[in-house]
Amino acid sequence: MFATLALGAQTTRPWVVGQPYDTTSRQRARRPMTEHKNLTGNATNVTAAARKPLVAAAKRHDMLPIAVLLTTPGSICIERQGPRPANRTVPEEVVAQQHKDLFASRRTLKSEGFPEIVYSDSLNRLQPYLERLSETRQADLGLDGGAGLGDLTLVRRVFGEEILPLWRWKPGSNIAGGDRVAEIRLGQQYLTLALRTDVDGEGDVGFDVLMACPVFADCKSAAWAPAYNATDLLQALTGDLATDPDVYCTDHGPDDPEGRADLEQQYADAVRA
Repeated sequence: MFATLALGAQTTRPWVVGQPYDTTSRQRARRPMTEHKNLTGNATNVTAAARKPLVAAAKRHDMLPIAVLLTTPGSICIERQGPRPANRTVPEEVVAQQHKDLFASRRTLKSEGFPEIVYSDSLNRLQPYLERLSETRQADLGLDGGAGLGDLTLVRRVFGEEILPLWRWKPGSNIAGGDRVAEIRLGQQYLTLALRTDVDGEGDVGFDVLMACPVFADCKSAAWAPAYNATDLLQALTGDLATDPDVYCTDHGPDDPEGRADLEQQYADAVRA
C-alpha cells in the first residue's frame, strides 16, 4: 500500500481519495488507510508541518509514504491564476513563497520519513493518459462488456459528446427518402437530421441537416445540406448555410441555375437594403 503526497505551489485540490468520505481532509484520508487502500494527498504541502500528519498516519497503517514534487515553475503557477475569480486567486507573493518552500523541502523530505521522492516531470504520464482514452473507446464501442453507445457512436464522433443528450431518433419518419431521421432539440429550437449510409453512391456514411429551400422562399419541399460538425449545425440553425452550393432541394435539385441565380439576386438585394 502507498500513501502518495503531492507537493506543489498553489495546488488547490485537497486530499484526493476517490470519494468524499468525511467533511475534513484529514478525516477523508483516514478511512482509505484503515480499509487498506492506496491514498493520494493533493495539496500544497510545502511545509514539514503540513506533511507530518500524513507521514505519521502512513506509518501507523504500515503504508509506504511517497513524496511527489510538482515541478511547475512559479511564474506559470501565477499565470494560471488569470482566469480565476477573485475569491479563488492567491496573492502572487504567497505563490512565490510556496514555491520557495517547495524548493527548500527537497533537502528535508527523507529525514521527514519519505523513503521515496519522485519528481512529476519524470513520471510516465503518456501511457496512463492513452490507457484512459483506450478504456473510454472500449466502453463506447461496448467492447468492455457494457452496452456502449451503439448507434450513437457515429453521432459522437461527428458532432461531439455534448450533442448526445439532445439527440433523439425518430422512428417511422419518411422525410429523408427512407434514410434514418433524428432530431436535436433544446427548448423551442430544433434541427432535423438524416443519416446517409451511401453518400455519393460510394458507401460513405454521414449526416444531412434539414433546411428551408435555398432557391424559392415559398417552396415547401425538403432541402438538405451536409453536416460535418457542430459548426455546420449552428450555421444551419442561423441560416448561414442557405447560400452553400452543397445545399439541395428535393424538388429543385442541387443544380438549378435559374433558381440559384434568383437566390443570389435576393441575397444581393438584402445586403444592399
